Amino acid sequence: MNSKLKLFGIAALIGAVLSYIAETTFYNGVDADGELQESFFLPLTFILAALGIVMLLASLFVRKHK
Repeated sequence: MNSKLKLFGIAALIGAVLSYIAETTFYNGVDADGELQESFFLPLTFILAALGIVMLLASLFVRKHK
């Protein structure tokens, strides 16, 4: 159980990093018309980062079963 939480936590953090890279690469800034370019990647970055941190912290407190 503990190693699965760590694995999913690390995978969520990697997903957050990839989502942030996609956000800054494709949807960064204001276009020529003065409109802000937004996407789903920025909220997804924060959701995945929070989920990954919570899972890693939970893996510290979960006991290992024999």
